[in-house]
Amino acid sequence: MKNSIFLIHGYTAHPEDNWFPWLKKELQKENEDLFLLEMPNSQNPNPVEWNRHCDETIPQTDGITIIGHSLGCIEALRFVERHDIKNVNLVLVSGFDEKTYTLPQLLEFTNKPVDYTNVLKKINQSVVITAFDDDIIPYTYSQTLARHLNCKMILMPEGKHFIDRDGVLELPVVYDELLSFINKAD
Repeated sequence: MKNSIFLIHGYTAHPEDNWFPWLKKELQKENEDLFLLEMPNSQNPNPVEWNRHCDETIPQTDGITIIGHSLGCIEALRFVERHDIKNVNLVLVSGFDEKTYTLPQLLEFTNKPVDYTNVLKKINQSVVITAFDDDIIPYTYSQTLARHLNCKMILMPEGKHFIDRDGVLELPVVYDELLSFINKAD
């Protein structure tokens, strides 16, 4: 059975960037579809526009899986927070849920804390993946995110922010975690 899997990219990114096309291709081999969202105005993102785009693109149905990368992580959490859905699976890569002063232009996304009392009861499975040498979102932000979600965190020794600038065009750890989620659901 096919699962509903959606990927929300981050700041300045596009669906054809980084490891996203590779992941889509790998999941197709497993007869799974990955829907790569094209977030509006990623060079100058606006939370209202991003919320609207996710609401129009991701079905508000139980059992969906959302992969977030960087800014896409907080957007995935906001989506879950806004909707009456349950059994959501989250794979959050290089994520954060609090003000990050490394990217002050994104503070609007974190002005209000995530309501984890609301979000946690909707989560089926979640994992946070980060790299020790992340030079954009320090791994400590992802540690905090994993703590807030009461979930496993995978700290890779290297990989920086998992973007093509650093040569990361494949990210097997995300694929492995997704397959684990899918197999647990079957």
